[in-house]
Amino acid sequence: MQWHKGPLAALDLEATGTDPRSVRIIEVGLFRIDVDGTSRPIVEQLIDPGVDLPTRITEITGIRPQDLESMGRKPEEVLSATLSAIESIVEDGLPIVIYNATYDWPLLAAELKRHGLGSLPSVPPAILIDPLVLDRHADRYRKGSRTLEAIAAHYGVRIDDAHRAGGDAAATAAVAREIARCYSEFHLDGPEIVALETEAHRRWKNSFNEYLPKKGRRRSLVTEVWPTG
Repeated sequence: MQWHKGPLAALDLEATGTDPRSVRIIEVGLFRIDVDGTSRPIVEQLIDPGVDLPTRITEITGIRPQDLESMGRKPEEVLSATLSAIESIVEDGLPIVIYNATYDWPLLAAELKRHGLGSLPSVPPAILIDPLVLDRHADRYRKGSRTLEAIAAHYGVRIDDAHRAGGDAAATAAVAREIARCYSEFHLDGPEIVALETEAHRRWKNSFNEYLPKKGRRRSLVTEVWPTG
């Protein structure tokens, strides 16, 4: 079945920084999103990571250190529940929508490894849908930001409670469906859309990395690859 025609799962993580290899997850939002947009939480929980929470993360998310201390649960508990839920989702064949999956999926994998909790399913059979990759592929030369907020605005999707896992996950699923409505080339089954995303991300990465030195841009090259496990 074409991935966008049935229920979706949506995953969003909030963390202490931007390097998925070293930062800590502070919030997990994993939801089932029905075709009518109804969202039901599977895992929605703050985590007390046991490390300092940078001020800039509080400024972005509104999550305060005292929130993690009072409402956060132990990483092992939340991450174990998240892995079990993802395994069930994959077994049921539900696609998992993640905005910027080349960050969130490796971040979750690193945290699971850090706490000795096992490994994420391979991709596929896990079907990851990344609206960022799809949008860049479909509208390659559109100028401007490609943050979730910017792309949601472009497709007419409202974000409630931005920069929190629940709000971002719901918006990500809505954006994914809207992209599928706009571009029939994405009307594919699970393995086919994953193959398209893998190649689309590779092409974008190579093109972007070639562009940087030509424009004299001083920033690190993109090294992230599409998730495979």
